[in-house]
Order: sequence, then C-alpha cells, then structure tokens
Amino acid sequence: MIKSLLLVDDEELFHLVFEDACNILGITLSIESVNSSNEAEVMFRGWFEETNTRLRPECVFVDLNMKGSSFDGIELIRKINEEYGNNVVIGIISSSNDSEEIERAKEVGAMFWIVKTHDLEPRLESFKIDYDDYIDGNKTFTVYD
Repeated sequence: MIKSLLLVDDEELFHLVFEDACNILGITLSIESVNSSNEAEVMFRGWFEETNTRLRPECVFVDLNMKGSSFDGIELIRKINEEYGNNVVIGIISSSNDSEEIERAKEVGAMFWIVKTHDLEPRLESFKIDYDDYIDGNKTFTVYD
C-alpha cells in the first residue's frame, strides 16, 4: 500500500474520480491533490527544505497538460528528479498516449504512464500490483493503457 500520494491535475472532477478509484482499490492511506505544476513545485521545495520526511509523498501522479501552469507535467517531473532528488515513484496520468510525449517523460525520469479513460480502475489496479517493483527499482517504464 502507498502511504501517501500526490495527484497533480487541473481537473477538479478528476480529483474525485481518482480518489474514489484509489479508495476502492485500497491503494493509499493518504491522497493530496493540487491543481497545477506550480503548486506542486512549491510543495516539493517546502518538503525538501524541511527535515520532516513524513510530509513527502511516496508516489506522484502528474497530468501532462494543466491550465494555469507555467510548465507541463514532464517539466515538473524533470524538476522534481533533478532539483529535489528522485526519492519518489513518479509518473504521468494523461488522456494522451502520444509516443513522443511518452519518450520525453521517460527521458526525464518518469517511471510510468497511465492513460486516463472512463475505466481507470483496471489501470490503477495494475499499477498497484507493480508498485513494490517500482520502489525496489526492478520495474522498467510501463504504459498502462
């Protein structure tokens, strides 16, 4: 089980859908959601300036494109991995499955890509099964589509 998870997505309705799916599947104990990559960057900066690591999420799901953000989800993943360390399992959750975007995400250190569809639960369930392998470094980049 994931102890803490951060969802970065600009769609408020998707926050509810995602949280419901995670609760149904027993994926996490704690979910926090923000609406933009800028908000997430501020949070990471705060978490990594503090010594209290309990506040940091174990896993981060990032939307590819977010209104009101000055940079996309791929750039957020790059910043998190380069500036704050890559101590979290991090990936993209997007309705896009564009192969070029997927390659860009892999290059900056994303560990997974989940395609948003009306049937999100099977993808999240597969991710849940693989989660321990991501933590152990035994899982290669996976697209859940």
